[in-house]
Amino acid sequence: MAVAVKKEGLPKGISWREDRKCYLGRVTYQGQPHVLYDDNWKRLNIRLEELRVELKKGTYIKECTFTLNEWFDRWMETYKKKTVKYGTYYNYLNHYNYYVKNGIGKKKLKDVTVDDIQTLYNQLCDRDFAAGTIKLVGATLNGCFKKAVNNRMITFNPVPLAEIPKCKEKKEKYVFTKDEQNQFMEYIKESYLYDLFRIIIMTGMRNGEARALRWCDIDFGKKIISVNHTLVWVTGEGHRLDTPKTKASRRKIPMLSQVCEILSEKKRQADSMGIGNEDNFIFCLPDGTELSRSRVEIQLEMTEKHMLEDGIQTEHFTCHTLRHAFATRAIENGMKPQVLKTILGHSNISMTMDLYAHVLGDEKAQEMLLMENLFMENLAM
Repeated sequence: MAVAVKKEGLPKGISWREDRKCYLGRVTYQGQPHVLYDDNWKRLNIRLEELRVELKKGTYIKECTFTLNEWFDRWMETYKKKTVKYGTYYNYLNHYNYYVKNGIGKKKLKDVTVDDIQTLYNQLCDRDFAAGTIKLVGATLNGCFKKAVNNRMITFNPVPLAEIPKCKEKKEKYVFTKDEQNQFMEYIKESYLYDLFRIIIMTGMRNGEARALRWCDIDFGKKIISVNHTLVWVTGEGHRLDTPKTKASRRKIPMLSQVCEILSEKKRQADSMGIGNEDNFIFCLPDGTELSRSRVEIQLEMTEKHMLEDGIQTEHFTCHTLRHAFATRAIENGMKPQVLKTILGHSNISMTMDLYAHVLGDEKAQEMLLMENLFMENLAM
């Protein structure tokens, strides 16, 4: 067992450790010992005085030995798992594991600097990741470091001082024209998910929301669809029903007559197969098993491939393209922004107005002509 040896001329509380070839400084406060090491006893003495002051003021933070990865795992398990949605939790986890874990995640929590965070951001930008992705990584790290500061594990959170770099502008979302939408609907007819795609394009629901629909969410009498859940995949657990994306996402959507007819036929078929109970999924496999996101994506990719093979030029489309198509048709037919906002489940009106700005861009010149006539009248007076 190594013994600290008191040498002549050393200040109180400082001794020599032969095994470490350095000086040991010891302070006991409220019955709790605190130990520091240094190869210079004068510097160690200054550090001990600072430590005594911090202990009395209650500002002392014990040196943290956790790596960022170790602390992130503890933070997620202790503070996030029971306080955020399943989807949010696994979004944090996936982004961290993919972008952070094998890089700065290996560093000691206390050693991560602003430069480390900035370098991570810059690398992601250089790899053409969208600014939104970088912001999500930053938000995850900020929450992690903020809790470490609150828990007095470190004194400083470096994340807020790093800046999101100016990345490439986000590519404008592809929107079906009316003709392209009709062509898509013709080609998708052969898919076993034809009804799912029809419902999405006639309601504007998100992929996960549509796949999460159960018969208890349909009111045929009032012709209302209640969006109460979204379907998420949890690694190691399978599919789970989660709460919608935001508070505004929990909403009621009036059914068009065609939607009502589609769902009525689906209900008849489900009842005949024994999967038409309240808790059964509307869009599912023949045995009632929920649909995965990948099944939906595969069907869209196959349809796109067939259209291109037949000489129909189209950009890459996703399930969100169908949601956007609904919004576009609604705007073209004069639906008011506030009404569209509630149907789409947008959390703020600016998201809806961005759609309006995109869809109605070509009409600006025509609208300005009306203003021109107005001013001409005023000038003539």
